[in-house]
Amino acid sequence: MKCRVNPSYMEQLYSFYSPFYDYVFGKLLEPGRRRAFHYLDTRPHQRILEIGIGPGSTLEKYPQHTQLVGIDISAPMIEQARKRAAQLNGGSTFDLHVMDAANLEFPDNHFDAVISAYVITTVQDPHRVCREILRVVKPGGQIIVINHSRSTNGNFLGKIEDLLAPICVRIGFTTDLDVIKVMREVGMTVNRAVRCNLMNTGRIIMATKN
Repeated sequence: MKCRVNPSYMEQLYSFYSPFYDYVFGKLLEPGRRRAFHYLDTRPHQRILEIGIGPGSTLEKYPQHTQLVGIDISAPMIEQARKRAAQLNGGSTFDLHVMDAANLEFPDNHFDAVISAYVITTVQDPHRVCREILRVVKPGGQIIVINHSRSTNGNFLGKIEDLLAPICVRIGFTTDLDVIKVMREVGMTVNRAVRCNLMNTGRIIMATKN
């Protein structure tokens, strides 16, 4: 039985984290974020959605003249991101909103790329969130997910991840979700998954919409 995520709890928890998120989780998760941008198409004037933009840790990493839309479930996180965006002048635009990843308020086939960092294991319905990502990205568009993904069924590490899930969910994520499997189940074409972060516990998962 999968460990269940309480969305209200997660919203409150990440709002609590917002003033010091970069100082704690940033140090642990920054390597994956930084490396993921090596795989992003660098052409200018793309319209890109970042789901779970948090305090705006990635804003400086986007190519110049990007039309970036960033969302987060936490209002304090978006407030932090807006303050950071106001200090940047790289030719990009930043449109930041409080929004639920399971109910994206954007039309179909709207974005050239969608990036989601450390979100899929924090939501109540991962399949619904992934379906929303697939809906709003253009055919052929990039999908880049940075996340922990449960090890293969039967694997000893996977069993450990299952045991840790009820503990880890209290600090903001679950360890028993096979994110790659979920992405494939909703119809994404997963092209590559690269290990990242401390002890290679994270994955940079690259997919497309056919």
